[in-house]
Amino acid sequence: MSYSTGEDLIQTRVIACDNFDSNNVARGNWKLMNKGRSDHYAILRPGPFTIEWNTYRSYIATWTTIVELWQRYTDDEVTRTNLFARVADLLPIMAYPRLGDTGGTVLDAHFTGGGEPQEMWKKGGGPQWLRWEMQIEWKEEVTVNIAG
Repeated sequence: MSYSTGEDLIQTRVIACDNFDSNNVARGNWKLMNKGRSDHYAILRPGPFTIEWNTYRSYIATWTTIVELWQRYTDDEVTRTNLFARVADLLPIMAYPRLGDTGGTVLDAHFTGGGEPQEMWKKGGGPQWLRWEMQIEWKEEVTVNIAG
């Protein structure tokens, strides 16, 4: 498996959540937001990772996928309420600790948190979007074929 394969599993889980579909979920494609098909989007991108060796032939890779949750700004109260509701829509992903991996590579996946919501401003002033980054950490065990 690879980071890309795991991110694909996460994208599939996000699309399956209430209020999300292939029109408002993408992997590293912020241009999707310019199409205006939704007032909210989930854009996935890689975060930090670590590797911990178990033996000389296997390791556990701990990957982080950032889910950037974007909510189009209308007014303070409504926009914040909608953003919080979209976060709640994504939390059922935690019911899939293996992300739907049928190969048995993903050992565990869960939300680990995120930063505080940010206002994304227009050039002329005023917020255009609220963005909240949520982190999904997932682990995979990798066997290494030793060469030479």
